[in-house]
Amino acid sequence: MQLELYGVDKFYSKLDQEDALPGSYPVDDGCRIHLIDHSGASSLVTGLVSAMMSHWEKTMAV
Repeated sequence: MQLELYGVDKFYSKLDQEDALPGSYPVDDGCRIHLIDHSGASSLVTGLVSAMMSHWEKTMAV
């Protein structure tokens, strides 16, 4: 699985540093995360992404 960060109209970076915090990436309003799954386990990935986004929203709201 790969995560990539995109702005409104351009690629920013790959989110590939496992020990990096979300704030260490250049995230701006309107950014989106693309998930690339090579395993074919889409239901597992969907649950993982949902859990990650929930956690991320909580940490960004502080």
